[in-house]
Amino acid sequence: MKRSNVLIGAGALAGLLTLGGCDSGSVLLWPWVDIAAKEQPVPEDSSVPPPPPMTTGGDGSSAPPPDVSTFPNPNANTGAPEDGTPFTDGQPENPAIDTGDGRPLESAETGEPLPPLPVPTEEASNDTPPDTPPVDAGDTPTEPAPVTPSFYYFRPGNLAPSSGTGSTEMAVLVPDMAFPIKDAPAVAQTQVYRYGGGVKGGDQCDTRNFAAPWRDNYCETRSTTNATPWCAKTGVHLGQDIRVGTPDGCKAERSTKAADRMRYEVVAVEDGFISNGGSYSVTLRADSGGRIYRYLHLNMAKLKVATNQTVKKGDVIGYVSNDFGGTPTTLHLHFEIKLNTQANGWQYAPPYSSLLEAYKRRENNPGAQVADDFVVASTPH
Repeated sequence: MKRSNVLIGAGALAGLLTLGGCDSGSVLLWPWVDIAAKEQPVPEDSSVPPPPPMTTGGDGSSAPPPDVSTFPNPNANTGAPEDGTPFTDGQPENPAIDTGDGRPLESAETGEPLPPLPVPTEEASNDTPPDTPPVDAGDTPTEPAPVTPSFYYFRPGNLAPSSGTGSTEMAVLVPDMAFPIKDAPAVAQTQVYRYGGGVKGGDQCDTRNFAAPWRDNYCETRSTTNATPWCAKTGVHLGQDIRVGTPDGCKAERSTKAADRMRYEVVAVEDGFISNGGSYSVTLRADSGGRIYRYLHLNMAKLKVATNQTVKKGDVIGYVSNDFGGTPTTLHLHFEIKLNTQANGWQYAPPYSSLLEAYKRRENNPGAQVADDFVVASTPH
């Protein structure tokens, strides 16, 4: 299935792009280098020291770890209004921004039409999967029944219409990580170019956001000078945005005081330690070496971890929110992977394929790839 891109004047698009934060704010989009400086990241070399040992008491015994269940983050909501980071909801929808919704989806494997996905509900997301009945050893083995896909996804590098040029990297760069959302439904997708975003406008809790296929937004256009060997252009988004939960959950969280949002749990994707907690980010340095993960927009007032704390894969580290230091953005998780590459040192790497495979494992469901609807990614420089 083919379709042409919606054309937007360069000046108009540039004006629109200055409206978005990480994903839908109201300032210049993502000055990542400046953010990294503010967050005071740990030195980025391959010989990373382990977290410092705990201090010892007067008798030489190890001091207990901090009680992180109520660990206050002094940087929580720094510079933000008293009620937390504002939203961009209420802007009229921009009809020039094509989300691709409403068009029939086709299977990338067969070319056949795919049925629309149901909109997730809070009740369904809280259901416990039924137990699989035991198989009698004497039963004749049968072919397993086909699995009905529970989600759809576009291939890596296929960005939302008119949002930029995706990476051509298809490899799963981190094949063993956990999915960063513990158990809630999740859709990887742009926050700027979908409903509720600073470019598209509309309502972030729109049901269409939650029933859409997964879509890459690494290399998405940003008004910055950010560059990475995996993106063809300069001025790009260096992570993957993940919308979490359901429309009803979105509405409930939006009406909840920022410091009290604890509906959707975020977990450590690998064993490691928390190397930094900034004003709206948490950095996890993996024990495996050569990998750093950054989580943005958590509820920083209710973090479950502290700097230098060790964590195990699957440990809860916090909750989805929209903390962004006062810059408007949507409720979502922005997730980054930084790899120590042989050719270029530490680089922000494409996270989409790794997240997709981790989600398949979490859901025990393969999903279904959607056929390309437009534009093929170009070769990175």
